[in-house]
Amino acid sequence: MAKVTKIQAQKRKGRYNIYLDGKYAFPVAETTLIEFRLMKDVELTDQQVAEIEHRENVNKAYGDAVNYLSYQLRTEKEIKEYLYKKEYHKDAVEFTLEKLRNLHYLDDASYAKSFITDQLRMTANGPKIIEQKLFQKGVPDNIIQDSLFDIDQDTLLENAIEFAKKQARKQKRASFQQMLTKIRQSLYQKGFNSEITNEAIKKLDLEVDEDEELDKLKKMIEKVQHRYDTQAKLINYLMTKGYHYDEIKRVLDANN
Repeated sequence: MAKVTKIQAQKRKGRYNIYLDGKYAFPVAETTLIEFRLMKDVELTDQQVAEIEHRENVNKAYGDAVNYLSYQLRTEKEIKEYLYKKEYHKDAVEFTLEKLRNLHYLDDASYAKSFITDQLRMTANGPKIIEQKLFQKGVPDNIIQDSLFDIDQDTLLENAIEFAKKQARKQKRASFQQMLTKIRQSLYQKGFNSEITNEAIKKLDLEVDEDEELDKLKKMIEKVQHRYDTQAKLINYLMTKGYHYDEIKRVLDANN
């Protein structure tokens, strides 16, 4: 048996230090103090002390989880990893998760919907990238797929078009064909499927300017032709940049 010889209030409101047999034993929250009716001269068995310490550990885990949630929404996986990183034992973690679910503080379905809304509003990410991010956060696949299915396709297309416009501006010096290729690749990399990608590019109404295209080709030839010891190698390089063989040959022949 151990006797409570002192209960000392901490500077933190609602926290107390418990002394047993004249020595500091452990801290408790006010709720734990009340639950176990801790007061001076109360005698505790080893089992009761263990129960108090367990309860305090559980309450502290819950408090840390709520504080972590106060900054932004979290998934169950994120909360679990956070608590284990803080070295709480399994019982405390599982109790905390269950309590948070019951209070609707943890809901992966609601989290997924909120996350998707933010992604569509604040980023240029398409469904595939959003899916990857949700998977990394531990959202179950069935919830991810249901949430992605509800994405407004008009919003998705608008985002893809805006992103495509930015990519087109970045490719002003490229050939028309290379610009289209780069835009397409960028949209795929952002997680848009081929249907949205094709529609977005179509909506840009891009048209080749033959005079501008010829001027770009001439400038590129002037810039890189010294790197190649044969015309065939130069032509091959220029074709990888989106220029057509006939156009390249015509410019090269005119220069000779």
